[in-house]
Order: sequence, then C-alpha cells, then structure tokens
Amino acid sequence: MSGLLEVLDPGAHLVAAVLYALAFVLALFSRQTGDVPDRGSKIAGAAGLLVHLTAIAGRWFAVGHGPFVTMYEDLSAYSAVVGAIALYLAMRGDQVARARVPMYPVAFLMLGVALYSGPQTSNLPPTFSGMWLVLHVCFYFLAFGTAVTAGASSVLVLRAASGPADADAASWERFDALAYRYAGLAFAFWGVGMLSGAVWAFNAWGRYWGWDPVETWSLITWLMFGVYLHLRRFFGWQGRRAAVLLAVCLGLAVMSLFGTTALSDSLHSVYFQ
Repeated sequence: MSGLLEVLDPGAHLVAAVLYALAFVLALFSRQTGDVPDRGSKIAGAAGLLVHLTAIAGRWFAVGHGPFVTMYEDLSAYSAVVGAIALYLAMRGDQVARARVPMYPVAFLMLGVALYSGPQTSNLPPTFSGMWLVLHVCFYFLAFGTAVTAGASSVLVLRAASGPADADAASWERFDALAYRYAGLAFAFWGVGMLSGAVWAFNAWGRYWGWDPVETWSLITWLMFGVYLHLRRFFGWQGRRAAVLLAVCLGLAVMSLFGTTALSDSLHSVYFQ
C-alpha cells in the first residue's frame, strides 16, 4: 500500500498544481466577465487543495514522517498553506478576495519546483523528533503563508497606487489593511517558530542558538517584520512605501527559509536536500 502511495504521489501533486493554475486564471478573468469564472476559481482552488492535502497525507503514511525532511516535502507543505489561505480569502466573498490572485501562482510555482527537485524519500534524521520540532515547523509554515498573503495584498496596493489618480481609495486601503493584518500574523508566527526552534535545537544539539546562516537570516527577517509593524503603528506608514518595505520583508523570508539552506553549509542543511 505504501509503495502505491509513493507512486501516485507525484501525479497527485501535479494535478494540484494544474488546479491552482486554473484557479488563478479563472480568478483573473472573473474581474472582467462576472460571477461564473469566480465560482469556477473557488471550485478549482478547493479541488486543488483537497488533492494536495490528500497527496501530503498519503506520502506521510507511506514514508512514516511529516512533510519536513526533503525539499519536495518542504515546498509542498508551504504551497499547501498558501493554497489554503487563498481559498479562505476566496470564500470570504468580499473585495479582499482579490488578494488570492497573486497567491495561486506562488502555490503553483512552489509545487513546480518541488516536482522538479524530485519526489525522492529520505529517512527521518535522529534529531528530527519531539513536540518542539512539530511546533517549530508548523509555525514556520503558517508564518510563510501569512507573509505571502501580506505580500500579495501589497502587490494590489502597488498596482492601485500606480493607477489613475481618481482610483477608488477605499479599494487600496482595504488591501493595505489586509497586508498589515497578515504581516502581524507572520511576525507572531515567525517569533513562535524561532522560540520553539531554539528549544528543539537545545534538545537536538545542546545549544539554543548557534548563529548559523539559517538562524541569523531568520532573526533578521523577524526583526524586519517588526520594523514594518512599528513604522505602520507609530509613524503612520501606509500605501506605496509600506508595500515596498513589506516586499523586502517577504524577500528576506524567502532567503531565510529557502536560500540559506540551499546555498550555505549549516546544521539545517539536511532539512532542505
């Protein structure tokens, strides 16, 4: 049974990627052609997420551990969180549902890179165990998903800011507020992820913090999200300049989670091979 699940796993991930792409295209056309493509986008997004989660669960059963050991598993899990939040926004039915439009390409591209890297399996390293590891991984999944949501909202803010001077101000303000809200969630999730990771590191390696590249970039990313929130809250930053700063924060998040483990040699390197 487990062997069959491993064989079916890449195909299921490919189907999920195609459905995410279809959800993006239909959401894009729904602005011009009305409710039918919008309903189709919601159905495609829900179907893609269902297939995706089924594939993750099947692989989990087949290999005996959660989606956090190989590049394939890691990217798949991050993509699933992005797809889930995009579907949640779509089901809200109000104007902020448009924020899902830039999110589906992210979910699609991450699955594409995962499939390109190959669905090979790997045994769970001895240090990858315990409740603190589960908390560490899950909160980073949530942190990245909410950071992508904030970034997608900022894309719409920048698009509105570059439009006609008489564009609906209330429209971009909704997306600006959505970006602020999800950036706050990303900051909180990221902080809890770092703290739980420190406890796990102590149990696994005998130290809470070692200043390896992943830990250093993670701290920088968390501090930059804090700077963004501070400037929003106490200095009234909003609109274009807040959106640009949030794009920088998202770039740092990508570097922290994916770039450092792929480009440098650290204790976390086994986490992303």
